[in-house]
Amino acid sequence: MLARLKKVDRILKVIKTLKEFHQKYERWIPIGFFALGFVFDAIVLTRIDEPHVIFQQALYLIASSALIGFELFEMNKGVKLAPPRALAKIWEYREEVLHFLLGTLLNSYTIFYFKSASSITSFLFIFILVILLILNEFKRFGKSQTQVHMALWSLCLVSYFASLAPIVMGSLGTQPFVLGMATAGLVFYGFFKIMSRFISGDVVRTHLLAPFSGIIGVFTVLYFFHAIPPVPLSVSYLGIFHDVSKSEGQYHLSFTRPSWKFWQHGDQTFLARPGDTIFCFARIFSPTRFNEKLHVIWMYYDESRGWQPSDNLPMQVTGGRDQGFRGVTQKSNFQAGQWQVRIETEEKHEIGRIGFEVIRDEATDDREIQTIIQ
Repeated sequence: MLARLKKVDRILKVIKTLKEFHQKYERWIPIGFFALGFVFDAIVLTRIDEPHVIFQQALYLIASSALIGFELFEMNKGVKLAPPRALAKIWEYREEVLHFLLGTLLNSYTIFYFKSASSITSFLFIFILVILLILNEFKRFGKSQTQVHMALWSLCLVSYFASLAPIVMGSLGTQPFVLGMATAGLVFYGFFKIMSRFISGDVVRTHLLAPFSGIIGVFTVLYFFHAIPPVPLSVSYLGIFHDVSKSEGQYHLSFTRPSWKFWQHGDQTFLARPGDTIFCFARIFSPTRFNEKLHVIWMYYDESRGWQPSDNLPMQVTGGRDQGFRGVTQKSNFQAGQWQVRIETEEKHEIGRIGFEVIRDEATDDREIQTIIQ
């Protein structure tokens, strides 16, 4: 009996310590939960087209919409909802749970966008997304907090269907994008109609319709300005080499780069001798049953005219391989100077680029060739 009492006493002390910790660091706890969502998702996140990933994101969207709905109801009616008895102990932490759900979703899309981003405008979009998350965590918005939550949820909803539609249709383009936006709009309309039964018309317009309309409008404009990365495609690897050969399903990539230039992918400082050919090897992830025509654009920097296209070579990408589709383009007619290879979709959304410099090599001794296998 005495042992049981001591065990209960220890548990009560732990509970008391946790409560004191919560009171002392209350303003930082939501941030901690939000960061926990990021860490959790970074560990478990796999392919964007995995059924369990798609299902998990759908569940998180549903759960976060319910919590935002409760938040809207309490704000509009000025009352605190009585939680179900089974949820009574955790109900006071529902804001932290909402932060966890939104954090996990936004972390997923930030990772997917980052993998697909290449151009400066795409990275600016991701930067704005990160700034929005930081503002939400470090600045309290009072009654507007629900509007912020609704805007973040809307961004997650739009991102979910913008990535799901190409996976279902098996290609990128305007049609999958329009389908994704239309589906997101239908889901929002359902949420809108449900909430209209419980809250006033003014709150519906300002806290539901305005945030969603703003997000989907900006998202659409940014898409047509090529600022939204072309999820679900992403370049897993891109390199410049002196030679590429294929044997027994493996690509052998040859380069002469010194070991101290470990950050380069192949020969980004390309020492060219007569008869050399420049090879660009790309490994591109695309979902299962995905079929997309890409363009590999070789560009040369002209001192007076800037970057000028030299070649535009097609690359037909098929999906399903975990390590990504592998493709090679080559160029034998080139000159010394600064070069780039850019990979773009049919709609000119850039998914990858690599820069390199061609330097004429006058040496005649044997070169030390290294090879990696992809």
